[in-house]
Amino acid sequence: MPAGCIGVLQLALDSMAFRCDPLTIAVPYDAIEIMQYRSDVTRHVRHLKVPWRVRPPTGGGNKNRYFTLVYRAAGTTHALVLEVPAEQMRPYLAEIDLKVGRRVDVQRHEDYE
Repeated sequence: MPAGCIGVLQLALDSMAFRCDPLTIAVPYDAIEIMQYRSDVTRHVRHLKVPWRVRPPTGGGNKNRYFTLVYRAAGTTHALVLEVPAEQMRPYLAEIDLKVGRRVDVQRHEDYE
């Protein structure tokens, strides 16, 4: 998938698919190993032995914007990093949790005074 590709995330019965014409990446729910929604891509994910076609962003700040999936397909580990604004991602989180059978690791940003 080329960097900066703007597309649509679709949740089906047994997989989620990211469509960015003309490409589609379908990820079966049972193949997913890591799901994160954070302001960055964790060091653990960035250092996985994944053949990165696009270098993962380092990000930072206090707003979540990167939805990261690590999954296994055909015996190989793959990673998909999507930049998604929080207001667009919130409705997906509960549905993804239910379909995958475990929670998305969401980074919390709380102000302490």
